[in-house]
Amino acid sequence: MRRSNGFTLIEMLVVITLVGVLLMIAVPSLRSLILNQGIKTASYDLFAALQLARSEAIKRNDNTVLKAGASSDGAWTAGWRVVDSANNLIRSWNVASNLTIAETANSGATSITFARDGHVSAPAQPPRIQLDPSSSTSGVSTRCVGVDLIGRPVTKMGGCS
Repeated sequence: MRRSNGFTLIEMLVVITLVGVLLMIAVPSLRSLILNQGIKTASYDLFAALQLARSEAIKRNDNTVLKAGASSDGAWTAGWRVVDSANNLIRSWNVASNLTIAETANSGATSITFARDGHVSAPAQPPRIQLDPSSSTSGVSTRCVGVDLIGRPVTKMGGCS
């Protein structure tokens, strides 16, 4: 009697089929998890950028600006950067390409200026920036990052109202 080592073709096909079925079940929920994490990460980065801009304005006793666009003026979806009053770069952030980011309180303002006392001097209304997935996917939540009346950054789940 001969003994064989290894798997038979039938056993291998059954295992591959089971793995395929499990992947088909897991992939949709994994996609929403990845999109949710991307929105959460971008909102935390934007929150950190607002805090940095405010603290640099206070520390330098001069205006500091958070601008849309990681390397040049643009839209919030291209990232953002913190610059001083002489337009010297302090720090910049890039953002994932599968997000829609827009300022909602000031007709799409693309810069936020912090005065030397830490208050927002421009735009006129306290800014609110909404982060959404670029494609509608169930189970993915929107986030809102803004600045309160005294200049402190705030973040919340859900849309900006």
